[in-house]
Amino acid sequence: MEQTNIDLVSYCGFYCGTCPKYTKGHCEGCKGNNPKCAVGYKSCQVKPCCIENEFNSCANCNRFESVKDCKLYNPFMIRFGQFITQTNRKLGIEMIKAKGETEFAKYMIDKGWVTIKSRKQ
Repeated sequence: MEQTNIDLVSYCGFYCGTCPKYTKGHCEGCKGNNPKCAVGYKSCQVKPCCIENEFNSCANCNRFESVKDCKLYNPFMIRFGQFITQTNRKLGIEMIKAKGETEFAKYMIDKGWVTIKSRKQ
């Protein structure tokens, strides 16, 4: 079983440690500095915001009642992609807020998920 690594909790509520690109050694996770890593790395607006504000993730932000209200976090193409893949990274941020990064990482490792699924599985 994979060891829990909270450094692999992404800024937006993914767990990079279970991502196939990461596990195959093709990515450092979104907190790495390799621009070839995360999908959408160049267009990601969440990472620079979190770095600028010294947040580990959007779970540390208190500007909005919910991350769904943040335009940087929740642009149309992300919402569309989540609809197609039936995933919900907002639920990841909510879990991080409620239970912390360690419990979130353990949960994601147990499920083998990169992001939380919208439908029960």
